[in-house]
Amino acid sequence: MLKEYFSTLQQRLGVQESKESKKTAKKAQPKDVFDAKKIMNLLQDIVPNDFVISDKKPVDASGYVPKTVDYIAYYKKWNIVDQMMNGHIPSELVYGTFHVVDKITSQQLPEILNNVALTKKLNTFAQLEESILIPAFVVAGSSDLDMPGLKNAILDYYIERSIDTALEFDIMMIAGRGLVIKDWREKRKFVALETQEDTLLWFFILMNEYLDIDKKHSLDLRNYVKETRRYREY
Repeated sequence: MLKEYFSTLQQRLGVQESKESKKTAKKAQPKDVFDAKKIMNLLQDIVPNDFVISDKKPVDASGYVPKTVDYIAYYKKWNIVDQMMNGHIPSELVYGTFHVVDKITSQQLPEILNNVALTKKLNTFAQLEESILIPAFVVAGSSDLDMPGLKNAILDYYIERSIDTALEFDIMMIAGRGLVIKDWREKRKFVALETQEDTLLWFFILMNEYLDIDKKHSLDLRNYVKETRRYREY
């Protein structure tokens, strides 16, 4: 039931399943141009009801605003939260970040992973009472790398540059092809899966595990008031 629903949904997005063999690739039908807005509108329908998918930028209590993130999923605590925060969303309300690209190539991959690392630095200097790591999702329309090659290229990038494991992405989805998933149980380990017609299904399941609404971060608005001022007290 669930599988059929997401398989149909994936087809409506214009995504064709992609095999890893050249023979199959020749037979594959051309697919529509990858539409980032279209897939993010879809995600709005399949995230928990209290979450909003938005292209607004997050901000942490230190004032850091990563320009490298494309979309966020945030908990809608107030209707006018972005108006209160000069168009931004407090990082404590952000439960997921999205980096959306048309195609992952060998040349483009380092930029994608670097953008994720810069986004993951949210809350690093915010001096919060609790440590908050926001999961990062990479969504791509296609890739010129096969799944094993993509996984190895990702590992090579992180190892060669000694990137902190806390700054790695959590899930990478190649539409119609597969997923690369970070294994948090072991340091610097990723699993690549060729999920093909089930790609959107498993991305939905895994993403929602990260966006568990029950794990609400505490937000202290005092952290966002930078002006120190003494008031008359009577």
